[in-house]
Amino acid sequence: MEKEEKIKYTIRLFTFLMKRIISPEFVFPGGGVSQRNLTACMDSLETLYKSELSEERLTDYCVCQVYAISRFEASYQRKWNVSHSFGKKAVDRFALNTPGKRYYEDLWLKKGGFSRVSLLSEFKNKSLHPLSKFIYPDYEDSTKSRLNGTETGFYICCISTLMWTPFSPVCRSCRFEKRCKGITNRKYAELFRIRNEEYTKKDKE
Repeated sequence: MEKEEKIKYTIRLFTFLMKRIISPEFVFPGGGVSQRNLTACMDSLETLYKSELSEERLTDYCVCQVYAISRFEASYQRKWNVSHSFGKKAVDRFALNTPGKRYYEDLWLKKGGFSRVSLLSEFKNKSLHPLSKFIYPDYEDSTKSRLNGTETGFYICCISTLMWTPFSPVCRSCRFEKRCKGITNRKYAELFRIRNEEYTKKDKE
């Protein structure tokens, strides 16, 4: 997941748990401060675990933080702000989580009618476009490379692949690229749109 997608996933899941278990009136605060806290939190977690953050890890993180909030009195809950659950102390809290603590988190989740598995099933990949896995199917490049730049090769592409994507070096080097883009847009309009949108985002990074 891209960082923006990780943040959206985290906000949605954290808000869900807060509303269902802590307070139905909870609203995750917007604005630059919240965004900076969440971005710094994602960076810290990636540094801590030396890897990309999966939905599983983000789910565990949200469970840990909302469970911690549930242990405080209502007066604290009313004073909650983003740094309490996404600041340095919160990251340290998660890093020090033990199997024993996770056991009690699971009991707490079960009491609320949830589990880590059910939360993942509900939220995993919901923030992703259903066609996102086809933005760059690199396995198609071997087919696209066959007779690349010839009428025969172009015909093979049209019937055997999802056609043009800006991420493919084969597509970008093909002399039929302009023609192929037009056909791709007609045949796969939504896929064409999200491919261009994602490539534009990558280009700005």
